[in-house]
Amino acid sequence: MRYFDKTFFKFTFGFLIIIAISLLIIYAASAYAAGVEKIVFITEPQSIKPNTLSEPITVQTQDSNGDPYQTPETLDIQFISTSATPEFLNSAGQPATTYMSKNTANRTFYYRDSSEGNFKITINTRGRDSGTELSISQQIAISSGSSQNNNTNSSGEVLSASTENPLSSESATSGAVAPTYSTTGSQLEISAGGDRLTTPGSPISFQATIKKNSVANSAVSFSWSFGDGNVGEGALVSHIYKYPGEYAVVLNAKAGNTFAVARLKAKVVKPDISVSSKDGYIEITNNGSTEINLFNWKIEDRSEGFIFQPDTIILPHSSVCFDKNLLTMKGYDNSSGTMLKNNLGQIVFSADPVRKIDHNQISKDLDEIKQKFTIIQEKAKSLGLVQQNINPHIQLAAPISSEISLETDFVQMATDTENVIYEAPKQTGLISRLTNFIKGVFFK
Repeated sequence: MRYFDKTFFKFTFGFLIIIAISLLIIYAASAYAAGVEKIVFITEPQSIKPNTLSEPITVQTQDSNGDPYQTPETLDIQFISTSATPEFLNSAGQPATTYMSKNTANRTFYYRDSSEGNFKITINTRGRDSGTELSISQQIAISSGSSQNNNTNSSGEVLSASTENPLSSESATSGAVAPTYSTTGSQLEISAGGDRLTTPGSPISFQATIKKNSVANSAVSFSWSFGDGNVGEGALVSHIYKYPGEYAVVLNAKAGNTFAVARLKAKVVKPDISVSSKDGYIEITNNGSTEINLFNWKIEDRSEGFIFQPDTIILPHSSVCFDKNLLTMKGYDNSSGTMLKNNLGQIVFSADPVRKIDHNQISKDLDEIKQKFTIIQEKAKSLGLVQQNINPHIQLAAPISSEISLETDFVQMATDTENVIYEAPKQTGLISRLTNFIKGVFFK
């Protein structure tokens, strides 16, 4: 029995404990791996104004079937944004905590940024026990022209779809309230915003707002009809109208078997715009009563051009000036002068170039003509064809007076010459007159 002393039992007991702990760790890791497969955003991308708190942004841990799954361990969170001035906050506007509690599936935070642009926010998580790492990214747009409703109550929800291109401000909004239609019981209520005013070729954005949604476990889908034969999908869409007119924009929303409809009016007016090319700058004038957004429009001046950036807006009855140093894009075939094209490539304004008169060249040409005439005159004198009292000095101070002076001298010369009869043909130019005179003098 000496082989079964206390030391043996202590060793055996300790060994069993180690095995049990190892099995528990393996079981926990296996359970986590079999349960949490991914982390996803369950709120749509948003478009917000600078220095404004976003609507709630929520990420969720899910299993392989896409169903919510509570994390069996605490997750450490890393918040990342491609912006240089991001703020990840809680509902009180304080910095968000950088962890997700054990036995939870959702983590909500808010976003604020002072820089404008389209940015990507990334959420990285790491399990404290298992070391499992998960990551997810989503777009967010920061724009002063965002139609974000900062007065949305706590029961409302503003959704927006992501886009790769920066969103531009709409040309104008009337502020009118658009009608909405919902199913019986008003389980789903939406809004498409107020009536809009824009110009052909100017991008205009439309955003759906959920005013009420009591449909459980059903995502809301949105579809748009812009009234010109084109359609869109998503909560935040952008559209460009080609032609003036008044269009009915219809938004349809569906959650499960429940639907809702909202509509608004988009009025598209033809812009009244003019462009002047000055020394060192180009002046663009909006002569109409509607502001114009020049986003993605092109200005061309001879062989150089420039594409306007987002939210380049000209107010009604106002002018803006652009330095010609901005015209750094080469290769434009615009020898006709200055031209302004909208986002569709349609010419909104064009002007022929102002060609300057080269007075020096005109003076040289007149001097050359005077010299040739002097030679001809001296040759005629040597042949005795011209009397000595003919004025040898022809004043060529200006093109018009010079032509008159030459014509007078030629007529006088033909009158005073006995052997030559010369009559200047009607509706002939100065060179033709000189040629006919030479022929008359030397080839009679």
